[in-house]
Amino acid sequence: MAWLNWKGLRADRHAAQGLLAIGLVAAAASILLPRLEFGADALRLCLQISIAITAATLFLSAMFIQRIVDDRRQIAESEQRFRRAMEDSAIGVAIVGLDGRIVQANPAFADMLGYTRSEIEALTFLQITHPDDLQIGRETMMSLKEGKIHSFHFEKRYLHKDGTPVWAQLAGSVIREEGTGRPLYLVSQIEDIDARKQAEARIAEAETRWNFALTSTGQGVWSLDMRKGGTTYSETWAKMLGYAAGELDGDPDRWLTMIHPDDQARVAEADRAHLAGETPFFEAEFRMRHKDGHWVWILDRGKTIERDAEGRVIRAIGSLTDITQRKEAETRLMVSAAMLADEKERLRVTLQSIGDAVICTDAANRITFMNPVAEKLTGVDVCEALGKVLGHVYWAVDEESGQRIGLTRPSACEQPRCDQNTRAVLVRRDDTRCSIRQVVSPIMNDRKQFCGLVIVFQDFTDARALQR
Repeated sequence: MAWLNWKGLRADRHAAQGLLAIGLVAAAASILLPRLEFGADALRLCLQISIAITAATLFLSAMFIQRIVDDRRQIAESEQRFRRAMEDSAIGVAIVGLDGRIVQANPAFADMLGYTRSEIEALTFLQITHPDDLQIGRETMMSLKEGKIHSFHFEKRYLHKDGTPVWAQLAGSVIREEGTGRPLYLVSQIEDIDARKQAEARIAEAETRWNFALTSTGQGVWSLDMRKGGTTYSETWAKMLGYAAGELDGDPDRWLTMIHPDDQARVAEADRAHLAGETPFFEAEFRMRHKDGHWVWILDRGKTIERDAEGRVIRAIGSLTDITQRKEAETRLMVSAAMLADEKERLRVTLQSIGDAVICTDAANRITFMNPVAEKLTGVDVCEALGKVLGHVYWAVDEESGQRIGLTRPSACEQPRCDQNTRAVLVRRDDTRCSIRQVVSPIMNDRKQFCGLVIVFQDFTDARALQR
């Protein structure tokens, strides 16, 4: 490794300088001391000092040599460990010069981009970086050179050998020269996160579709997570009640305080039953107060998806639907139904009270109504008549020809009209007869579809006798 070799050469240079200094001191002492004019004792002392210095020099030389050997061994071991870690790492590792040239790369990094080591070491980082992410690398390199940062961590896209983008996460630092602090190399670890990024993109796309679907249908989503401290609501849910996104997040019980007083007890009991595990899911319709004060009808559905060892709810999720329009429509229908019921009762009382006989049929010509006068004239009880075909109860013939008077539905192209006949004779099931005057009117709905008949008839026997 280049930077480790540089450290070894620097240690050798320092050791050599130390040995040279000691040697010079020893040489100077051995040369200068004998030239001094001293007596025999002084000469012997100088000789002893010279021998001591020489011995100390040899001892220190041995220590420095041993230090050099130890330093070289440690450097070699460090280099071997670094080399093995780099070669065997499952994550890409690259040593990059300040000019962006890839000095050395491990097999994992080369494989990640589809190159051989020799191919990728002949390139620069700019050549293998996605064009849209080039600025990230330039800014990082500039900050490192200027000493603003000493390490880096970011995500960017590389270009595979086949041209496809590959997402990677980089983490590394700068190697600087001892003493001067001058930057020498960058050591980067490059982790392939392309699969994760693609999964995140798919999740984001699915979430976008899901949120769009929920927004289009006017549905909001809530999520309870006790580990995260409470409930979160979707933006649609918040807007449903006039709040900003996130304004209602937090307190898991706040929503209960926003429910209409008339609905609170019922909803609280449904919530308690589900939290206690008595019901498989929670579902309730209730009114919630909008931020501006009016009430919004809500359909809330939810389900617990995680409990702790004691059975307490940890996580739950659900949806909220604004059903105000449906509830208003139901109210209008209820009012209309009540009005129709009142009108129907008035008509029933009226028909029951009038002196004419009345029979009503449906589109299949089955009897749906008979008043008491019709019962009397036909001799058939209403309980027996309801649901029967009209001919089973009412049979009218022409007085002169004896032919049955047909009661038929109008055709699609025929204009509905009332048929009146003053020469009809009602033939009862006991073969007794009475002269009647009848008016037959078709019932048409708002789409001009035939729905049945109304037959109004009177006992015309006495009047017919007077006419004769």
